[in-house]
Amino acid sequence: MRGNKMNLKCYATCDTTGVIYLLKCPCGQVYVGQTIRPVKERIKEHKHFSVNNQNQSQLKWQVLEVVFKPQRGGEMKKLLLQRESVRIKRLNSLVPFGLNEYWSIAPFL
Repeated sequence: MRGNKMNLKCYATCDTTGVIYLLKCPCGQVYVGQTIRPVKERIKEHKHFSVNNQNQSQLKWQVLEVVFKPQRGGEMKKLLLQRESVRIKRLNSLVPFGLNEYWSIAPFL
């Protein structure tokens, strides 16, 4: 979201569940997150924008990836955390360059 071109290979709406999403604040910083719930519900919960006197209408967001439940079983939450970690690193959204406060390899172990 900082001038980088991204090819998105998914179709998603604000009601899509199991997604990796990106938020862009009017301050220019980005946040990568994941949710198993509808993305519109999760986006409403972000406190950065109310703490910094930002209006949610100024917030830009997009779904980066729709994660499907593994066919061979496995934990959907763990898969979401893995995909989120990959996107955080790829988009360099950790503080001070972005709004993500941490990154972990724990979901891969």
